[in-house]
Amino acid sequence: MEYIAVAEVLNTHGIKGCLKMRPLTDNIERFDEDICYYLGDKKVKVTIQNYRMYKGFLYIDFEEFNDINEVLGFKKQYLYIDEKDRYELKDGSFYIDDLIGLKAYFNGEYIGDLVDVISIYSNDVYVIKNDEKEFMIPAVKEFIKKIDLENGLIDVVIIEGM
Repeated sequence: MEYIAVAEVLNTHGIKGCLKMRPLTDNIERFDEDICYYLGDKKVKVTIQNYRMYKGFLYIDFEEFNDINEVLGFKKQYLYIDEKDRYELKDGSFYIDDLIGLKAYFNGEYIGDLVDVISIYSNDVYVIKNDEKEFMIPAVKEFIKKIDLENGLIDVVIIEGM
């Protein structure tokens, strides 16, 4: 089974086992679904009892946990789903974990690897890094010319000051 991270555990919240998370999905309604979720490095099977969004953070209560001490060990870990439960994306949309690791090129020259995607309100920002420099490139058509998942490549445009 292939696991896909859908949220990063940042901290606990309260004393009843709630976890504060950073969502790794644009579709928050996915947490309404009756599918299997897996928590932490050991992929503990969990059931979402309740969730809510507040100021960009996701707060989730699980049926399996009723006390802060039961969830402390999950900090800095992830909430996962089975890959088969992923949504089909429309053309031109990509899952973040499919983008991480792409080799980035500008005018045919290798400039680094895509190491992170920062999601902000207006658009995502791709973080491309090499041994010497880090580039932050807006994920819009003016800067992203081509994404080729099959060959693991992304063609970008860099302007002065990036």
